[in-house]
Amino acid sequence: MAVRRAALALGASALLLAGCAPAIVLPPPMTQAEIKRTIAEGNEQWWNAMFPDEPMPVVDPIEYVDVHEQNTQYLDCLKAADLEGITFSDTGGWTTSGDLEQNNAVNRASFVCQLQYPYDISDPAELGYLSDAQANWLWYFNRDRLVPCLKMLGYTVMTHPGEYVEGSINVIPPYYEMSPRPDDDDWDLIDFRCPPSPVGPDYRPRSP
Repeated sequence: MAVRRAALALGASALLLAGCAPAIVLPPPMTQAEIKRTIAEGNEQWWNAMFPDEPMPVVDPIEYVDVHEQNTQYLDCLKAADLEGITFSDTGGWTTSGDLEQNNAVNRASFVCQLQYPYDISDPAELGYLSDAQANWLWYFNRDRLVPCLKMLGYTVMTHPGEYVEGSINVIPPYYEMSPRPDDDDWDLIDFRCPPSPVGPDYRPRSP
């Protein structure tokens, strides 16, 4: 009986210690100033790659779009331009098939529409913009927790050189490296058994 009481006491102590365990301290995200500067630099690089000899147009946002919603505003804007040499698909994509002048007109319109309907930047990590501290935290989380857990569920997780490099801001989610590819109905169980990182974009590859 004494042994049983001792065991119960140890169990209770363990529960108390678990209740007092420190909460996970997440690294600080990018500031709004940093994310705006990063996006502005990306837009400038995008424009200069297309039209290095032309000044970049100044475009004011019309509406900020949720990252999880289909960017219908952008596509509607592009369709409203009524340009030749562009074909829209039923899946929300588009391709160009015109001459150089027509393609340049499409690229200009695409640039303007994208800046008129940009993504909401209230949560930069949801867009994949991570601070150096977040990228390091996510790298260790993927390596030490998520990837081993996914493998325990029976999945093969392929990695490529340079993708899971400490300090890299380009941390590709392991979900896109899983084999076999889970069906859409599998993700609830996967997320329950192997909770995703609280840092970074919460994307899952879906069936076409």
